[in-house]
Amino acid sequence: MDARSRNSRWDREPQLDRSGKPVIARLSAADFEILRLLGRYRYLPSDHIAALTRRSLPAIQARLGILCRKPNCYVSRPHQQRASADANTRRLVYELDDKGAEELRARGIIYSRKKYLRNFAHELMACTIAVSFEIGASCSDRLRIIPWQELIESPQIPDATRRLANPQIISFERNGISEALVSDWRPFVVERRLDLKSYAFVFGFEADCGTEPIVSADAERTSIRNKFNAYLDALSQDIPRRHFGASTFLIPFVTTTAARMSSMMELLEHLQPGALGKRFLFKNIPAFTSFEKPPAADGHMLLRPWQRAGFAPFSFAG
Repeated sequence: MDARSRNSRWDREPQLDRSGKPVIARLSAADFEILRLLGRYRYLPSDHIAALTRRSLPAIQARLGILCRKPNCYVSRPHQQRASADANTRRLVYELDDKGAEELRARGIIYSRKKYLRNFAHELMACTIAVSFEIGASCSDRLRIIPWQELIESPQIPDATRRLANPQIISFERNGISEALVSDWRPFVVERRLDLKSYAFVFGFEADCGTEPIVSADAERTSIRNKFNAYLDALSQDIPRRHFGASTFLIPFVTTTAARMSSMMELLEHLQPGALGKRFLFKNIPAFTSFEKPPAADGHMLLRPWQRAGFAPFSFAG
């Protein structure tokens, strides 16, 4: 390959130096910071990685290009992102590759295992929501995220919950039948250091790509109505306090359009949840397949207000 030729954004051919030889990455502390992030978040766009590492976007993009290409291959660009309406112009999305995972494993760093996922758009949406909370906390001296791993080791969590095979799942009875609830992300707590320190327990969140019906005639089929009813039953039985020791329990729903968000909020009001309705938070961000501009790489999930059905907007920032 001519050293002056330009690589495709989609191939993994080596980047060549001035002498025409492949550029070999010598992993630095900054590189391991990138690998650790991709070990925590399955998929991340380059601008979100730049925001978390507080490095310039051009510098991060250049480094990711080297880490992705042969002979390095520490990270990869998931092929599913090419289904986006503007795939050739939007920020590239990265994930941890096997070689990067091996580097983390050799250093005893915990990471999420690489596995095939049917719904790339849903997982990417969940990752960008979660990372926005982290970015927001990194920009604020008044807010802190207590992640699941720290939370499960705290005395707040009852011993019986800690001993479960999967403590993130809450179980309860609904119409005499045992049911289980698990959100699209691990639970976490927002610590608020305002006039007085306070805590908000967040049961992960529901990332809605618009593929599920708002209301379904089939009781067995997943629908937003079924999810609302399940959460309301769990709340009315005081399950969150008994399972997590949580006096507050927030359930964020993030969907893809303002119209769909309004429909969800109208449905919740129709269910007449009473005071429990204030626990449900709503926001919308553009879908991965949309021509709209992707979600900003900032802390909007934590720092900007959420809508509520029948209640004033809620702000983590107070």
